[in-house]
Amino acid sequence: MLPWQKAHAWLAKHFPNDSFEEILAHYLTHGFVWSSPISFALFKPVFWDGQNIHTGTENWNAWFAHLAAGDLQDCFTHVPFTLEFVLFQRHGKAKIHAYNFQHLTSKVYGIVNT
Repeated sequence: MLPWQKAHAWLAKHFPNDSFEEILAHYLTHGFVWSSPISFALFKPVFWDGQNIHTGTENWNAWFAHLAAGDLQDCFTHVPFTLEFVLFQRHGKAKIHAYNFQHLTSKVYGIVNT
Protein backbone atom coordinates (compact mmCIF):
# COMPACT_ATOMS: atom_id res chain seq x y z
CA MET A 1 0.00 0.00 0.00
CA LEU A 2 1.40 3.41 -0.96
CA PRO A 3 1.66 6.15 1.68
CA TRP A 4 -1.26 8.17 0.23
CA GLN A 5 -3.38 5.01 0.40
CA LYS A 6 -2.38 4.49 4.05
CA ALA A 7 -3.35 8.11 4.81
CA HIS A 8 -6.66 7.63 3.01
CA ALA A 9 -7.36 4.39 4.93
CA TRP A 10 -6.45 6.01 8.28
CA LEU A 11 -8.78 8.94 7.62
CA ALA A 12 -11.62 6.64 6.55
CA LYS A 13 -11.22 4.55 9.71
CA HIS A 14 -10.95 7.41 12.22
CA PHE A 15 -13.04 10.10 10.49
CA PRO A 16 -15.56 8.28 8.28
CA ASN A 17 -17.57 11.47 7.64
CA ASP A 18 -14.54 13.34 6.24
CA SER A 19 -13.83 13.13 2.53
CA PHE A 20 -10.20 12.43 1.65
CA GLU A 21 -10.82 13.84 -1.82
CA GLU A 22 -12.25 17.12 -0.48
CA ILE A 23 -9.37 17.53 1.98
CA LEU A 24 -6.85 16.77 -0.77
CA ALA A 25 -8.51 19.31 -3.08
CA HIS A 26 -8.35 21.93 -0.31
CA TYR A 27 -4.62 21.35 0.21
CA LEU A 28 -3.94 21.35 -3.53
CA THR A 29 -5.54 24.82 -3.66
CA HIS A 30 -4.52 26.32 -0.31
CA GLY A 31 -1.52 24.35 0.85
CA PHE A 32 1.17 21.92 -0.20
CA VAL A 33 0.78 18.26 -1.10
CA TRP A 34 3.73 15.90 -1.17
CA SER A 35 3.31 12.39 -2.52
CA SER A 36 6.06 9.94 -3.39
CA PRO A 37 6.43 6.16 -3.29
CA ILE A 38 7.77 6.49 0.29
CA SER A 39 5.82 9.40 1.79
CA PHE A 40 2.66 11.49 1.67
CA ALA A 41 1.80 14.74 3.44
CA LEU A 42 -0.70 17.59 3.44
CA PHE A 43 0.82 20.84 4.74
CA LYS A 44 -0.68 24.33 4.97
CA PRO A 45 1.15 27.56 5.82
CA VAL A 46 -0.57 29.26 8.78
CA PHE A 47 0.05 31.82 11.52
CA TRP A 48 0.59 30.35 15.00
CA ASP A 49 0.20 32.77 17.93
CA GLY A 50 1.37 30.23 20.51
CA GLN A 51 -2.16 28.97 21.23
CA ASN A 52 -4.25 29.11 18.07
CA ILE A 53 -3.86 28.51 14.36
CA HIS A 54 -4.90 31.39 12.11
CA THR A 55 -5.63 30.87 8.43
CA GLY A 56 -6.58 33.44 5.83
CA THR A 57 -3.41 35.45 6.35
CA GLU A 58 -0.12 35.53 4.48
CA ASN A 59 1.77 36.36 7.67
CA TRP A 60 2.82 32.73 7.99
CA ASN A 61 5.16 31.39 10.62
CA ALA A 62 4.19 27.70 10.72
CA TRP A 63 3.38 24.66 8.64
CA PHE A 64 0.28 22.81 9.79
CA ALA A 65 0.64 19.12 8.94
CA HIS A 66 -2.93 17.89 8.44
CA LEU A 67 -2.14 14.33 7.38
CA ALA A 68 1.10 12.43 6.83
CA ALA A 69 2.15 8.85 6.18
CA GLY A 70 5.37 7.06 5.41
CA ASP A 71 8.87 8.52 5.70
CA LEU A 72 8.53 11.88 7.47
CA GLN A 73 12.14 12.80 6.68
CA ASP A 74 11.19 12.62 3.00
CA CYS A 75 8.16 14.84 3.64
CA PHE A 76 10.13 17.54 5.46
CA THR A 77 12.88 17.47 2.84
CA HIS A 78 10.35 18.57 0.22
CA VAL A 79 8.42 21.41 1.88
CA PRO A 80 8.80 24.39 -0.48
CA PHE A 81 10.18 26.75 2.18
CA THR A 82 11.05 26.82 5.86
CA LEU A 83 8.81 28.46 8.45
CA GLU A 84 9.54 28.84 12.15
CA PHE A 85 7.21 26.09 13.41
CA VAL A 86 5.64 22.77 12.47
CA LEU A 87 2.19 22.14 13.96
CA PHE A 88 0.22 18.92 14.07
CA GLN A 89 -2.39 16.98 15.98
CA ARG A 90 -1.70 13.43 17.05
CA HIS A 91 -4.20 10.72 16.23
CA GLY A 92 -6.89 13.27 15.34
CA LYS A 93 -7.05 14.76 18.83
CA ALA A 94 -7.71 18.50 19.29
CA LYS A 95 -4.43 19.38 21.07
CA ILE A 96 -1.99 21.24 18.82
CA HIS A 97 1.65 20.18 19.07
CA ALA A 98 4.12 22.88 18.04
CA TYR A 99 7.81 22.35 17.34
CA ASN A 100 10.52 24.61 16.00
CA PHE A 101 10.94 23.58 12.35
CA GLN A 102 14.75 23.54 12.35
CA HIS A 103 14.90 21.65 15.64
CA LEU A 104 12.41 19.05 14.47
CA THR A 105 14.05 18.47 11.11
CA SER A 106 17.69 18.60 12.23
CA LYS A 107 17.50 16.88 15.61
CA VAL A 108 14.63 14.43 15.30
CA TYR A 109 15.06 13.41 11.67
CA GLY A 110 18.74 14.19 11.22
CA ILE A 111 18.29 16.53 8.24
CA VAL A 112 18.88 20.20 7.68
CA ASN A 113 16.39 22.07 5.52
CA THR A 114 17.54 25.27 3.84
